[in-house]
Amino acid sequence: MVHGLTKLLTLVMTAKRDLKRVYYTQRTKEAKLDSKELVASVIGVQRLLEELIDLRRKRRAAKKVLEDRKAELTLRKWSTGLPQRVKGFIDKSNKLEQHHLTKYQQALLEYFNEIGQELAKWIEDINTLVEIPKIPKDR
Repeated sequence: MVHGLTKLLTLVMTAKRDLKRVYYTQRTKEAKLDSKELVASVIGVQRLLEELIDLRRKRRAAKKVLEDRKAELTLRKWSTGLPQRVKGFIDKSNKLEQHHLTKYQQALLEYFNEIGQELAKWIEDINTLVEIPKIPKDR
């Protein structure tokens, strides 16, 4: 499971680098703002992933939550979809005019927000499990 998290973190870092490149190559102010918003969203996802990896290393409850089949499938889905969506946005940013590109930017921004929300839920679940007191054992 740690492998899946680190792979996704690597993909997020790559997406951040690519989106920064788009930001620096754009000429119009609107295009720069759209790219900047995407980079900020990716940075948020990156921080959540780093926190989740840190929790995974420190807490046993995190290991149990993240070894869930649904979590594994979700990570695999994101690892496949994220590079494709970012690549599509980058390709379109070179070809389309800004007013057409905005709808692709909005869709990608929603995708990053969904990933961030799900990661935040996982972190919250782990913290809740850690705070629950254990039942004493009878001897």
